[in-house]
Parts: sequence; C-alpha cells; structure tokens
Amino acid sequence: MNKKSKNITWWLIGLIAFLIFVLLQVPATWLISKFYKDNQVLQNVSGNIWQGQADWHKSGLQGTVRWKTRPLDLVLLRLGADVEIHSGQTKLESTLGYGFGKKIIIRQLNGQIAPDTLKTLVNWQWPANPIQLSETQFNFNQENGFSQAEGNLQWGGGELVYTFAERQDRMNMPALNGKLKDEAGKLQFDIQDLRSQKMANIAFDQNLMLDVQLTQRLLQNVPSYDGKAGLDTYVISTRQPLLQRGL
Repeated sequence: MNKKSKNITWWLIGLIAFLIFVLLQVPATWLISKFYKDNQVLQNVSGNIWQGQADWHKSGLQGTVRWKTRPLDLVLLRLGADVEIHSGQTKLESTLGYGFGKKIIIRQLNGQIAPDTLKTLVNWQWPANPIQLSETQFNFNQENGFSQAEGNLQWGGGELVYTFAERQDRMNMPALNGKLKDEAGKLQFDIQDLRSQKMANIAFDQNLMLDVQLTQRLLQNVPSYDGKAGLDTYVISTRQPLLQRGL
C-alpha cells in the first residue's frame, strides 16, 4: 500500500469515527419521537444516544432506565449498550446487544427482582427476600428461541401465600438455587435446594409461554399437602403465558 492509499484509509477511518460521534450526540427525545411515535412507555427522557435516562411505566410497573451505548460493538456488527433498570426495590443491570438476524444478546445480567415487582406480575404474597440473578447471559431470536444461556439464581425463600385452584394456600419456601441453561430453544432454570436436591423446573420458549414443574420434595413444604410420590417426581405441571398482564 503506497503513502497516498494509507492517507485515504486514515481519512476514511477518521470520517467514520466523526460521524459516529455526531450520531451519538443526537437527543434521545428526537430519536424516540422519530421511530416510536406512539410511545406510551417512556417519559421524561433526557440525554442523547450516547447516554441518558428516562422514566418508564407499563401494566402496573414503573421505574427508571439508564443507558450508555457501546460504540465499539459496531465492530462486532451489532448495536450495544450498558443498561440499568430500576422499579421499586428491583434493580437489574446488563449489557444488551442487537445483531443481524434480529438477534437480542444479553450479557452480564446481574441484580435483584424484589417482592413488590413479583406481586405486580402475580398477585401473591411473596417472601420478603428478593430473587438474585448473577452472571446471566443468553441470546434470543423469534425464529430459533434461546441459545448460549448460562447464569445463576438465588432466593432466600420464606412464607409464600398463593392461590391455586381458586383456593388460597401457603408454602414455607426453602432457600433455592437455580442454574440457567437452554434446551431445544427454551430458556430453563433448574431449581434445587441448598443440598442440590431437585425442587422445580421453570422454562419458557420464544412465544413467552411459561412451563412450571414442581417436585414432590418442594410440595412437602405446603402444610396441607399429603402427596405420596417419589421426592424427585414432578407432581404439578402448568403452562401459561409468562407475562399475563400484557407486558
């Protein structure tokens, strides 16, 4: 490569970097009004594409979201940002990406889901301990579902008051650990107690249909339950939409 060609290459690199810098300074409010004209979710938007924050609300949940874009992700042919989401005592932070093939990429998802958030989704009386997520990651697209999933879940448990078959009951939930994995396009949490004994399996697919299986061992924590199956046997299985309130 001669000197002239090298100069042209560096000029092009400089021009692209400048255009990216200019693009990142575009006000976030303008971008949302341009591409999300029926916006009913985000309010009080401040900042720009580079970094900013907004209030959000959807189907009984509300909070704040903060973002900081990752320009170098363009080298990987994807859009990326570091994101923090707050709602009451719930706090989640993650690196989000969007790549070719309409693939959503979640990396380094950490934080906690508080009882007040869980109650909004399912109107039960939840234990005071939040669900903790750590080192969680997965890929998702509508056609193939979930892939490359891994991560951890911890929950301190406590008394859970719930409604099943139009009857209110209670369960003394033990402390639980969960391992995240993917299988046949589904995202699955293998739930165990602190002695690594099988307690439950929770999974959902690309259509966000939730499958829950509970073992005999877990149901023994319900005072009114008198089942006689083997401890590792799944004795209750349900399937329903993951987001029942139209989130």
